[in-house]
Amino acid sequence: MLKRLRFLKRLAVDLPRQARLAYCLVRDPRVPVRIKLAFGVGIGVIVTPFVDLPAAIPVIGELDVLALSMLALRLFIVACPDDVVADVQQQILEESSVFDEDLRSGERVAIWIARRFQHDDSQTQYPTEFEQPASSAEPEQVTRIGA
Repeated sequence: MLKRLRFLKRLAVDLPRQARLAYCLVRDPRVPVRIKLAFGVGIGVIVTPFVDLPAAIPVIGELDVLALSMLALRLFIVACPDDVVADVQQQILEESSVFDEDLRSGERVAIWIARRFQHDDSQTQYPTEFEQPASSAEPEQVTRIGA
């Protein structure tokens, strides 16, 4: 039972943490290109349908991909220079890493796209933080020409 809990902890906590670190390391220019290429090839081999070992067995087919992905992530992180890994881990703790910057810019883009698709009536009823408040001037009078 304890082994299953450790495995679930690795899936729920360690895998996203290592994926974030690997994302930052792939984007870091201090990591050699050959290490990045080896990691890309490793992930490509895992994802391709040619290596579909126990896909006929439910759940096991997905677990082997997760296990191989965790292995590839760990091997990539170990292959990177130690000082770069330590620096990137510190940036992640400070929330100033490449991943955090990309996440913030993606969030801004998503909010902009969502606002573009909102109906005009909903925008006038609920002003956003970027819109200017309406002035308290008197309302414009509509005049009919030729009436």
